[in-house]
Amino acid sequence: MYEWPSVDWNALRTDRTVRLRELMSARGLDHLLLMAFDNVRFATDYRVMTIVENYDWFTAVFDASGESRVFVPFVDGRVDHPVEDLPDLVAWLPTPSWSSATMHADIYVRLLAQELSRLRARRVGYDIIPHQVIAGLEAQLPDVKFEPIAVELFVLRAEKHPIEIELLDASARVAAIAAEEALQATQPGMRDYDVMAVAMESMQRQGAEYLTHSVCNVRLPKGEWFPRGQTLVEGDAFFFDIGCHGHGGYASDICRMAFVGDPRDEIVHAWDVLLEAYHAGQAIARAGTRVSEIHEATNGVLRKRGLPHTPYAVGHGIGLRACEWPTIDRHEMISADPTLVVGATIALEPETYVEIGNRPVVLKVEDNFVVEANGLRALSTARVHPDVH
Repeated sequence: MYEWPSVDWNALRTDRTVRLRELMSARGLDHLLLMAFDNVRFATDYRVMTIVENYDWFTAVFDASGESRVFVPFVDGRVDHPVEDLPDLVAWLPTPSWSSATMHADIYVRLLAQELSRLRARRVGYDIIPHQVIAGLEAQLPDVKFEPIAVELFVLRAEKHPIEIELLDASARVAAIAAEEALQATQPGMRDYDVMAVAMESMQRQGAEYLTHSVCNVRLPKGEWFPRGQTLVEGDAFFFDIGCHGHGGYASDICRMAFVGDPRDEIVHAWDVLLEAYHAGQAIARAGTRVSEIHEATNGVLRKRGLPHTPYAVGHGIGLRACEWPTIDRHEMISADPTLVVGATIALEPETYVEIGNRPVVLKVEDNFVVEANGLRALSTARVHPDVH
């Protein structure tokens, strides 16, 4: 098992609480109502049950003193001070079990309104609470002002505390170990499922909290992301994209190309150009650079060298979500074009393809980085490509 770093969790919680309280003060808020799993973790350090469909199962109420109450789907009454290591988590409160808040919006409204009334809330910031629930709360609590602050929370979390960077580094290293093991295991006769099983088992074995995604494209069209049971044959070139939430909930997200035997010359050339574009994006990505400039620097190389450009954002922030603020894309596809700051953590993931026998071979690479004073420092440590020359 990977030796995860021993960090000062209380210092990290204190920093996050201070940042949230500063936001609340600036916006004149006395409470936050948080449903996104990453915001709940950031505010309370409580690890909600993370599965792909539970984005609206849990709700945290965070107050200006730094205390929180979390509505959970596995109790039938109030439980005071439920987690010994989290003294500021003062209670679990019940919600409808194992279901979207939109299935039982009236119940959610009643339970949340009761607690907000008890706390004498007057100005409440919220993130991804369903509109049915917010509309119901506004009707039941006409004297309470509800303000959306989802974007503000993303921006708040973009610059990472040193402890967060340490935890992100660890998560990236675990994903890199998994990528290396998958690359080493790849051979003719395996299925894409087998390759992904190696990677996912590795991350789980290293002690990851949660496996975020398992993407693999073997002889599939552009935009096809998932393994289908394809058997690997000599000459195959394919990518796999994996990640996990490590200790503390901090994510990793990396992609690697795998080559089965000797790839065709066209693929080798395209791979070299993709790496050139990748390095161009890394070189420009530093504090003060606008994210659209990183996108253009990367795709500019691909276009100049006659290859298709990345058809989506070439990167994104990474933290308690695998994909968070900022989105590194072209101007017209982002609502803001922020500059990178020291302490930001990002993933870069350019893609291109070549046509081989009327079939596209998709090439892609991705790593995680932290923005430092002199540029980027890589967090992912797996080899970027096998020896194909």
